[in-house]
Amino acid sequence: MEKTSLARFPRLKLQIAPVLTAAFLAISACQAGGEGGEASPIPSPGEWSCDKILGVQAEQAVRRVSGIPDSIKISRSGDPKDAADELVANYDAGTPDSADRLDFCRFYRGSEVVIPAVEVRFSLTRKVEALSKNSIVDEYRMGRSARANDRLGILYFECTSDRFYLGGGATVLVRGESRVNPEPAASGVTAREDNLRIIYESSRAFSDLLGCKSNAGLPASFTMPPEVQESGTSS
Repeated sequence: MEKTSLARFPRLKLQIAPVLTAAFLAISACQAGGEGGEASPIPSPGEWSCDKILGVQAEQAVRRVSGIPDSIKISRSGDPKDAADELVANYDAGTPDSADRLDFCRFYRGSEVVIPAVEVRFSLTRKVEALSKNSIVDEYRMGRSARANDRLGILYFECTSDRFYLGGGATVLVRGESRVNPEPAASGVTAREDNLRIIYESSRAFSDLLGCKSNAGLPASFTMPPEVQESGTSS
């Protein structure tokens, strides 16, 4: 199996801050798009919001894993574009560790906006975390690696984009995570599939905002990926 490539993080001097700011203003309006699958509608970059991130099936997945009935409205918060801009900014500033668990979208049960029922975050990372034999998540073949259990959906994907390195382009490794709070309402295969669907659709949107070429290699629509049988190794 192909070894995971490491993201290369430049170490830039603090004097470039004005240039960095100007570069973001110039490139934020020009993000690469991609073809969307049936369950992953792709609005134009200026229209991204947490109200449009998830398709119908993924929203039903949020309801199942968090126990929100159809009679109760799902409230949302977050700014997907800001999350993508912040990740690019930290890469270009040579501070990748600061791009850790950036808030993407939060989904709440009705008007209860204190603790999100499901939250999605993204991080820059240097490698795919290896799984131990006693890991609490199962591994699947999607992107660089996908993991899931009753509470979590995790997806690693490589993004090659001209947005990075002040417009010079780079390939980075991104880790996306969807988490159910406080306790999952579903379990087993159904919960794992729902959690993977949520992080897949969120990652497709995030890759579009980052301008990842070929949608970071993610499939155009979601189907349950095959499970990796041997644990203890990274993809």
